[in-house]
Amino acid sequence: MGGDHGGGHAGGDFRQKVWSMTGGPYCRPVHWRRNTAIAMFGVFLICIPIAMKSAELE
Repeated sequence: MGGDHGGGHAGGDFRQKVWSMTGGPYCRPVHWRRNTAIAMFGVFLICIPIAMKSAELE
């Protein structure tokens, strides 16, 4: 009664079928340097005005 779950599938390499937000175990984004630079620019674009306003309000 419910003891034989899974249907007896063979082991195999399941990693190619797994989806993850980070791209899985074989993730090698082509434009990772450009994407990192864009992200860092965005962080600085937001953080610098906040830090300047914070210093102004002290």
